[in-house]
Amino acid sequence: MNSIKIFIKKKILTSFNNPILKNKLSINLRDLDLSVRALNSLINQNINTINDLIEQTEGELKRFPNMGQKSIDEIKQMLDHYSLYLGMEILNVNNEANIETINSIEVTEENQLIELSEKKIIEIIKEFDETTLSVRSKNVLLNLDCTNIGDIISLSRQSLFDNNNLGKKSVDEIEKYINDLDLNFGDIIEPWDKDIVKQLRENLIGKISDEARQELIKKNQYLEVELQKILEECIKTSQKDQSIKDRIIDVLINRFGLDGSPAKTLEIIGKKYNVTRERIRQNQEFGLRKLRTRKPFTPILDKIFEELSKALPVTEIEFNRILKEKKFTLVEWDFKGLQDFYENLGIKTDFYVSKINNLRVITKVGIDNIFRQVMVNINKKISNTGLLSLSECLDFKEVYLNDLKRETIKKFIQTKPIFTWLDDEQEWFTFYAKRNRLSNLITKAATGSLSVDIDNLFKKIKNFHRLENVKYSRDIFISFCKKSFDCEIKDNEILFSSPKSKISDYDGYQGNVISPNEQKIVDIFNKFGPILNWWDLKELSTSANVKDDSLNMILQFSVLFQRIDRATYVLSSEKLNSNIEKKFVKIELTTTNFNKDSCPLVANKGQYYVEVYKSNKYIKTIAYPQTLRIIDEDDLGILYDNKVYPVINDL
Repeated sequence: MNSIKIFIKKKILTSFNNPILKNKLSINLRDLDLSVRALNSLINQNINTINDLIEQTEGELKRFPNMGQKSIDEIKQMLDHYSLYLGMEILNVNNEANIETINSIEVTEENQLIELSEKKIIEIIKEFDETTLSVRSKNVLLNLDCTNIGDIISLSRQSLFDNNNLGKKSVDEIEKYINDLDLNFGDIIEPWDKDIVKQLRENLIGKISDEARQELIKKNQYLEVELQKILEECIKTSQKDQSIKDRIIDVLINRFGLDGSPAKTLEIIGKKYNVTRERIRQNQEFGLRKLRTRKPFTPILDKIFEELSKALPVTEIEFNRILKEKKFTLVEWDFKGLQDFYENLGIKTDFYVSKINNLRVITKVGIDNIFRQVMVNINKKISNTGLLSLSECLDFKEVYLNDLKRETIKKFIQTKPIFTWLDDEQEWFTFYAKRNRLSNLITKAATGSLSVDIDNLFKKIKNFHRLENVKYSRDIFISFCKKSFDCEIKDNEILFSSPKSKISDYDGYQGNVISPNEQKIVDIFNKFGPILNWWDLKELSTSANVKDDSLNMILQFSVLFQRIDRATYVLSSEKLNSNIEKKFVKIELTTTNFNKDSCPLVANKGQYYVEVYKSNKYIKTIAYPQTLRIIDEDDLGILYDNKVYPVINDL
């Protein structure tokens, strides 16, 4: 609330028939104890009596030659001694009843002062650009040393008529404006000076702007209309220099994009007028000086930056969408040009335009670097994990330490290329990245076979040592596959049309997503499989120059292989319940056996079951997940109890 109390002293209509008053008014100024400067200034304007003097307002006295504020204060003090004041109206009353009525009124100074409400104070401290007064009326009032609405009441209708630039229509407009505020010419506002007005405006500027803004927004309707209007009003040149005024306005429009077009350089505008960049710069500075001097009221532009603060961070595209939704404009705006123009009016803003994900994004200067770091973190996460949740983003220290909101993060991530949500709740998402570890793993699995078991693949994904925080569900994983690949889901399988990912350009090692060592193990399965145990794989991989630790990592984490029991493996593309050929063989434990080191492994196909006999007595049948061996370069053997026994039936 305003702490300064402001009072209005209304004019008192007093009867000239009052003999006491008549005597006061007839006093000659030369008979009073006025200073020589004040007296001469009044007499030179044909002001000879107190009656002549009180017909003048303070504003009119200010325009008298050699009449300064000190002299005016001296005159006001003298009049106060006679219970009179400047601008006082005197009625000639002939009716005796009226005379008695007027004479019976005793008005004290305290009763004359009416304290103004905050709403009324807001009205009287408004500058003319904050009102709906016409341009002509505003300019004349400014030329009469008036700055605020409260200054007008120091004038009179006659003083306005004395100005050649005002006609009856304009005078009536001004008088009606102050009358609507319950004010009249000659009323006195106390206290009232430039310092008081400045302090009041500082205290109430927000409320002044809100009221005036809403009124003028309705009048101007669109930003482009408001900007054109203030340029026309503020850029003043002599009548013969109309072409110069037009060029200055055009320069400002083009330099800052004030018609909705992109802001243009000095050089481009200079070519239009066939002048140098320096001449255009001079035109620009001349126009900006005029604007800063006049301090035009820009309610729509103010409102736009106010609404922008609530929406940050926002892309320039979204910024223009908001302006149209709120009916502030009909055109698209270059935000940086608009901001530069606004700041050249003397209004400092703290908006910053940066290019993020190839989009111009408007933020606060203080959080720009923060958002860059947030996006670096998100990019890194997507590269390493393939997909991410909003909740994980909110756990970044840059987010929670700066109180960034969920909706703010959503705005940013959706600017990423090929962005897609993976669930209806808009919690999990992914987007294009040159490297996407999850996408690469799925590509590898699809390269091995275009038909992949979902459960086995998802299990491998969850256990993969280089994927961080696999917290998402099987459904999210399936959604990722659908969004990232041309595929369909059938029963428990993903059927890929192509192993090529839509959200990653990874081509693998030398153009192959399957590493050299993985390919060697795949070749071993293709040659010796389809089912192999750890010990056979170890032996075969050693001969293929694949070290034990590399083999262990491949079997544990590669999506190309599946473990079916503690130490037995199969290619993930193989279906154990499919038409793999089943073969039955026999061994006799009483026959001669051989050391496995002297019996190399042999390539074979099919799934073997071994019937074990001892002294021709059947003992058991076992599934044999191992490769057959060669005995003496001719016979086939089965490894049992770490010994090789010849197969006794034909294969």
